[in-house]
Order: sequence, then structure tokens, then C-alpha cells
Amino acid sequence: MGTSAAEVHRGDCWATGRTLRPVSAERARAELAGGMRACAVCRPDTVLGRL
Repeated sequence: MGTSAAEVHRGDCWATGRTLRPVSAERARAELAGGMRACAVCRPDTVLGRL
């Protein structure tokens, strides 16, 4: 998936940008584990168990 996102959001987040791309929960966990920021508004890290 070549392009990197600025931060991970939940699908229902109102603070997303125009370039939102859906990814699997597994990919989101991997991105968070790799250092990508979680959105401070929707906190996907809490839903995915990556506090």
C-alpha cells in the first residue's frame, strides 16, 4: 500500500482529512506499533487495544 498516512483514525471520526483510506484492524495495529500517531479525537488505539 505505498502511501503512508499522517495518523490512524476510526472510521466514524469527524476529524479525518480528505485522504482517508480504510485499512484492516491488523494493519492499523501494525501502523500504531510502528510509531504512527493515533488521532487524539477518536482514539483508535483504545479500541484496538494499543494504549
